[in-house]
Amino acid sequence: MSPLQHCVAVAALAGAGLAQAVETVDFDEFTERVEAVDSLVSGPLAFSSDSGYLGIELTAPNVGAFNGTPYLIDSRGTLSVARSDGQAFRLEGFDIGQSWFTNQPTAGITVTYDLAGGGSTSQALVLTRGFLRLEPGLGITAMHFALDVPALGGGYVALDNLVISAVPEPATWAGFALGLVVLGGAARRRRRPS
Repeated sequence: MSPLQHCVAVAALAGAGLAQAVETVDFDEFTERVEAVDSLVSGPLAFSSDSGYLGIELTAPNVGAFNGTPYLIDSRGTLSVARSDGQAFRLEGFDIGQSWFTNQPTAGITVTYDLAGGGSTSQALVLTRGFLRLEPGLGITAMHFALDVPALGGGYVALDNLVISAVPEPATWAGFALGLVVLGGAARRRRRPS
């Protein structure tokens, strides 16, 4: 094996440690309908709402989004999502739609992401009666969903299939970078004629 091949192999093995485990929160562990609660936990995520209408829907509503599996619903306020251990996480993606007791074909919602490094960013969406897949790919500490018309019949937010992973610690990235520098130095030293 040439020195270059050796360095590439070592770098690839070192980089493998940076791969983060991905987890999907899909509410499939719920076998009974949950309704009118302030908070609940599914997998590593905690969900809380100031509406008192947070719940898990198991069956297709009269109108609204349904993908054949249990999903989270909320109305009339702000729904917040964070890890139950308070750690930052990378939000790879999630399904969002309008569901349940609604007579409106659409509902406006603002999604705010609290960024892991500080600050926040938000986006405005128009929810329909089907699910939309969002893939923000952000490192966050929490996210918040606020319906623009928070009233019964004005729209319910439906969430499902939240895909998350751990946010790499800065020390992990620093260790990886230092390892690459050392490998580069070793490769350069081996190339020098004696």
